[in-house]
Amino acid sequence: MKIPKHLQLSGERAKKIIQAKVKAIRNYFKKSGFKKGIIGLSGGLDSAVSFCLSVYALGAKNVIVVLMPYVGITNSKDVNNALKLAKNLKTPKRNILIIPINKSVDISWQSLKKYKGKEKIRFGNLMARERMKVLFDLSQVFKTIVIGTEDRSEKELGYFTLWGDQASGIEPILNLWKTQIYQLAKFLKEIPREILKKSPSPGLWKGQTAEKELGFSYDEADIVLSAIKDLKMKPNEVVKKFEISKRKIDLILNRAKIGEIKKSIPYILKE
Repeated sequence: MKIPKHLQLSGERAKKIIQAKVKAIRNYFKKSGFKKGIIGLSGGLDSAVSFCLSVYALGAKNVIVVLMPYVGITNSKDVNNALKLAKNLKTPKRNILIIPINKSVDISWQSLKKYKGKEKIRFGNLMARERMKVLFDLSQVFKTIVIGTEDRSEKELGYFTLWGDQASGIEPILNLWKTQIYQLAKFLKEIPREILKKSPSPGLWKGQTAEKELGFSYDEADIVLSAIKDLKMKPNEVVKKFEISKRKIDLILNRAKIGEIKKSIPYILKE
């Protein structure tokens, strides 16, 4: 599907975004009194882009990288791609931590699995929250800020685990749609080609891909949601202009209701 003009990043604009984000990250850390960051690296695109921007801003010696595979589910290719990226960015070996999460997740699941219902999703959420626990614990050890890896598409669709992959101290790419992150990544020369070609996936169970689970592509979601939220178009206008079916638009907007609910949590009493 062709990316419409309002989502396209020219080479000049992409470079300006990279420069602005590097400067903003550097300023945030300086203002916060921290010199180092810590990030969970999955071998996927979003974490790769966040990692690159953070290294550009803080220097490789000041970014701790944590790989947290669940052995048996996490694809070994993703681990290898993450390590390749770290090497390309000249990350010191002492800054690369590999911490399998099997044991801790399994202990929790032993107590919870007797309660039946949505076992696959619940187990995946346990994995995501265990990774959050590891990152925030190590942030205390190394005196770092946790660097997030979420994009706007996932936020708007609610495609994340509350207090899991969503939790962070700073989010470098949360204002960019997934289609824009793909474009931006092409200007980050350290990102391996394998990561650029990989189908988006949270990696919470074998064979999981984001677009298959959602029922639509990120291209479709980004066009619909950006048109409605950024261009202030009506759904029927989106149908005509971008030739996306009303059924697909309804599917995307229904999924986005989950995003609205998650963005409103916790509800704060005003009484």
